[in-house]
Amino acid sequence: MTKIISLPKNLSNQIAAGEVVERPSSVIKELVENAIDAKATYIKVEIRESGLKEIIVSDNGEGIQEEDFPLLAEKYSTSKIQSLEDLYNVESFGFRGEALASISSVSEFSLVSKTEQGNMGKKLFFEEDKKLISDFPAEQGTKIRVKNLFYNTPARLNYIKSEKTEYAHILEFLQNISIIYSHIGFTFISDDKIIFNYGQKEDKKTRIYNIYGASFVDSILDIDFSFSGIHIEGFISHPKKSFSNKNRQILFVNKRIVKSPIIYKAISDAYNRFIPHGSFPAYILSLSLDPSSVDVNVHPRKMEIRFADEQTLFRAVYNGIFGILEKLSLENKDEKDTFQEISGKKEAHFHTGTGKNFNNYSPYKDIKINPNQTKIQNGLDFTKTILSSQNISFEEVGQEGEKNEKDFDIKETYLGRIIGQIFNSYILLEGEKSLKIIDQHALAERILYEKLLQKKEDSAQKLLFQTSFQLTPKEQTILEENKETFEEMGFDFEFLSSGIVLLNQVPSFLEKENIEQIFLGIIEDIAEYNSGKSTNLEEVKKKILAFTACRSAIKFGNRLSFFEMNKLIEESQNFYSFTCPHGRPVIFEMSLEDLKNLFER
Repeated sequence: MTKIISLPKNLSNQIAAGEVVERPSSVIKELVENAIDAKATYIKVEIRESGLKEIIVSDNGEGIQEEDFPLLAEKYSTSKIQSLEDLYNVESFGFRGEALASISSVSEFSLVSKTEQGNMGKKLFFEEDKKLISDFPAEQGTKIRVKNLFYNTPARLNYIKSEKTEYAHILEFLQNISIIYSHIGFTFISDDKIIFNYGQKEDKKTRIYNIYGASFVDSILDIDFSFSGIHIEGFISHPKKSFSNKNRQILFVNKRIVKSPIIYKAISDAYNRFIPHGSFPAYILSLSLDPSSVDVNVHPRKMEIRFADEQTLFRAVYNGIFGILEKLSLENKDEKDTFQEISGKKEAHFHTGTGKNFNNYSPYKDIKINPNQTKIQNGLDFTKTILSSQNISFEEVGQEGEKNEKDFDIKETYLGRIIGQIFNSYILLEGEKSLKIIDQHALAERILYEKLLQKKEDSAQKLLFQTSFQLTPKEQTILEENKETFEEMGFDFEFLSSGIVLLNQVPSFLEKENIEQIFLGIIEDIAEYNSGKSTNLEEVKKKILAFTACRSAIKFGNRLSFFEMNKLIEESQNFYSFTCPHGRPVIFEMSLEDLKNLFER
C-alpha cells in the first residue's frame, strides 16, 4: 500500500488556513480587503466575543456575479489575476485565491451577494462540507458571516489570547486601514455596541483626530515628496514629541499595510539626531511606487514584502525625512548662534552676546567691521581699531575684565576647565593632560535619575488638574488587564470612552511635566514585565524612573551657558556611575599623548 496519499480537500484547506487565518483579526483583514477590492464606499464590521463567536462584514461594493458563485471558496480561484505578468503588477489586495477557502474550512461560513444588474441576490453556504448555492433577496454588495471560528480545529484556540487582546488586534487593524482609505465610510460594532462610525469622504487628518486625539494631531507634520519614482506622503511626529514605543507607527506601501525593516531603519536613522535615545517617532506614511518593483507574494498574509531596489528606497525615505527634520531644526535655531556672511559691501556683524550669558560673554559690545576699511598691519593696530570704533580705552577693557573675573572662574570644575559647548550637545573640558567630551543629555539624565531614586516613595499624589489622553487599542488593553499593577504603583485612572483615559493620581516620584509620554512609557514597561522581559515590579519602577529622567533632562540641541555647564558637572560629583540610566557612556576622554599621535607628533 502506498504511503503517499492526496489529502482530502477540506483537510488541505484547514492546513492552509493556518497561514492565512491566524486569529479573528486575520479574517476581518481578508474580508475588508476584499470589500475594498470590490470598490466599496461603505464597509460595516460586526463582531461577537471578539470575533470568536461571530464576524459579519458587509459592503456596498460591486457584488459577485451569479456565474462566479460555483468557484467561490475554491482554493486558487481568483478574479484578480490571470497570468504571471498580472502577478508582478498586482495592485489589488487579493490575488492568491486562498482567503475564502481557508476561512470557510475553519468556521460556519455563509456569503450573500448581489450585483447592480442582478435581479436577485445569491447565497453560498455549507452543509456537511458540501457547498450549496441558492437565490436570496439582497441589496447590492456583499455580506459575509463567519460563525464559531476554529470550531472544528479546537487546538487552534489554544493559541488565541484573551478576548481583550483579540479585540485590540481587530480595532487596531480597522483604525489603521480606515486612515489610508479615508474616502470609505467605516462602521465597527462589537457585541451590539457601536465603537466607531466614520463617514465617507473624510480627510486623513480627521480620521487621525478621531483615532488618536487632538494632542497627537497637533504634534504631527504633513509631508509630501517624491524621489527616484517613489512618492511618499503622510504624517510624521515633530521631534519635540517622541514616544516610548512604536505603537503609533503605521506604514502603507501602495495602500497596503505592511512591515518593512528597511523602511523602519530609514525612518529611525533619519530621526536619530533629533529625538532622545530610547524614544521613537510616530508616523503614518504611505509610499507609492511601481507595483513591479514590489514583491507582495512573500507570505500568504501579504504583510511582509520585498523591494527590487532597497538602496534607492532607503535613500528616498531617509533623505526626505531627514531633510524635513533638519530644516525644522535650523528654523528653530537661535539666531544668536549664526554669523552673517561677510561678502560684497555689506557690513559684517558679529554678535558677541551679553555679560549675562557666560557662554557668549565678551567685554566688548557688538562690533561692526567695514570690509572696505584700510588693511590693518598687525594685531595691536587691529585691537586699537576695534576699541576706538567702540569708544573703549585699554583701561576700560582692563577694568571690565577684572569686573568679570569671577565669571571666568565658572569654567573651572573638578573634571577640568570648561572649554565650551559644541553642536549644542557636547561639553568640552581640558583636563590636566587630556581632552574630555561630555554628553550633556546623558549626564543630566544620570543626575536626575539618582535624585529620583533618592526621593522615591510608595505614596501617591492627586493631580491638581486631571489629565486625559488617547490610547491605542494595544495600550488600552494592557492598561485594562494590568489595572491592579498600576494601582499598586500609585496610579488612579478611569476610562471616559473608547481609548480615552482620565488620570487622577500618580506616584509621588513621577515627573509631572511630561505625564502623557511617561504614562505611555510605563504601559510599555508593564507589557515587558508581563511578558517576562523584566523580572520584577521593582525593576519596572526603576525603568519608569529612567524614562522620567530621560524625558526631563537637558536635551541634545539645548544651548548652555558656562554657568549651566559648570552646575551640571559639579552636580555629577555626587554620583559615581558615569553612564546614563540606559547604560550609555556619559564621558569620553582622550589623553594628550593620543592627541599628539593623531597629529603624528
